[in-house]
Amino acid sequence: MKSLKVLACAACLLGTVSGVGFAKDVQTIAGSMVVPNNVNVVSASKTNTRDFVEKQLNEAPTKSSMANMMAKEFFQNFGTTFDVYQLQGSDKTGQKDAFLVAVDVKQIAQKVAKDKANDPMFVAAMAALDKGQIDPVTEQLMLNAINKQIPTTTTVVPLNDPKRYANLKTRSGELLIKPRTLTVENAEQVHPVAGTKYQTYAASSRLLYADGNVQTPLYANAAFVLKPGKPVLYVGVTTDVQRDYFKTIFDNAFKSIK
Repeated sequence: MKSLKVLACAACLLGTVSGVGFAKDVQTIAGSMVVPNNVNVVSASKTNTRDFVEKQLNEAPTKSSMANMMAKEFFQNFGTTFDVYQLQGSDKTGQKDAFLVAVDVKQIAQKVAKDKANDPMFVAAMAALDKGQIDPVTEQLMLNAINKQIPTTTTVVPLNDPKRYANLKTRSGELLIKPRTLTVENAEQVHPVAGTKYQTYAASSRLLYADGNVQTPLYANAAFVLKPGKPVLYVGVTTDVQRDYFKTIFDNAFKSIK
């Protein structure tokens, strides 16, 4: 939990970083992507975020030494295996911002699933990621399997079980740990993106994160870019009120990666 709080604080730092200039081509861990001239992109790995996180972990380490060690190892690859970008834009209604997380799926899979290194299915999956190409039959089977898990109607997903903590209450008698849920609405099916340099699959959804009585409407837009040897999952998140502004920006940026 401590690591999550540190990451959240690190993300907040991005909001205080001054602009790095406007450019249509923006470099990311999988290559360059195109954004509009009036959208500025700040990469967390090029700020003092890494130093901030490492300082926090050293000064107030988690209770789990293993978790602390994993977090430090994770940040050693900040800017190559993963990165966080803030997109800053504006229109006549005011300032706009969104966050974009990029993760090298192959590198993360190899670290997380070390015990499966000799598993035939895992080896085959790694080979496909190296090649950066999925054949049509496998693609269809994969899409069918994934899309069966995506809600076709508005669905509320519980994120915790408050009943487990029913005895933990405040002095006024309120539950100390409130129900947390994620509502998925207007979820888009995962689909191939045409006209890309690398095989790319995308999907998006409106979301509502609720923590007790506090609700946060969000919009998420994701793409899996199969760059040979470096397949990257991009997940863009913004508030739902900014959805119309960023949807096209995300769609075009993912499609332009090269």
